Amino acid sequence: MTDPIIEDVKKLLDAEIGEKRILQQIKRAAENEEVISNYERNYVSQLMEAHFKPTEPETIIEYKSEPVQQKISETKQQFVKAKEETIPPKKPFFESKIQSQMTNKRAFGIGVIALAIILIVGISISGIQITPTETTSSSQSSTLTIETDQSSYSKGDIISISGNSKPSLGNTIILTIENSNGELIWAEDIKIKQSGIYSTLAIAGGEGWEKSGTYTLKVAHGNLNEKITFSFKN
Repeated sequence: MTDPIIEDVKKLLDAEIGEKRILQQIKRAAENEEVISNYERNYVSQLMEAHFKPTEPETIIEYKSEPVQQKISETKQQFVKAKEETIPPKKPFFESKIQSQMTNKRAFGIGVIALAIILIVGISISGIQITPTETTSSSQSSTLTIETDQSSYSKGDIISISGNSKPSLGNTIILTIENSNGELIWAEDIKIKQSGIYSTLAIAGGEGWEKSGTYTLKVAHGNLNEKITFSFKN
């Protein structure tokens, strides 16, 4: 089934409205049936509303009724309400999900420490000497991977994100980006394919992208977590 966003992008390109490079990237992703992020859909929708009068009521109704768009609207309302209550700005809008992942991560870490203590006590009792060896992080032994198409980006660039994981851990991957101050500025829930592959796109720009520096891209799937960094120049 053809994604209706293609027609909107073609109209914007023909009218030379918006960032041509970004619109071409979104059009190419839609034609290849790749995942298009909510951030990109909002970008196209805002341009259409600002420059074109509604001529296709059925299409507009379809966009408004999408669960994802409704979720974004509710999240924005909660974010505005939080600001009015003097909560510090740029509070993570996926806080509950991130806290859940952090809880899983802490529980996993406590279990590893407990197991290590049991092994050390058992070995000490048996009289076997322990020779210090270089430890290996959990991310190196896991099957969860994440990568970007480039190591550095400028304002307005498209960030192509992809990786692999175990489908048995669930069909949803949580991706987040933190700026150089450690603030959560982007988050996306995407579906993992049966082959274990996942991919999406993000735009380098917007709220939280005001400063240049090193930004962190994180992925969480089940009890697995991984992260990489990239440089950003505003």
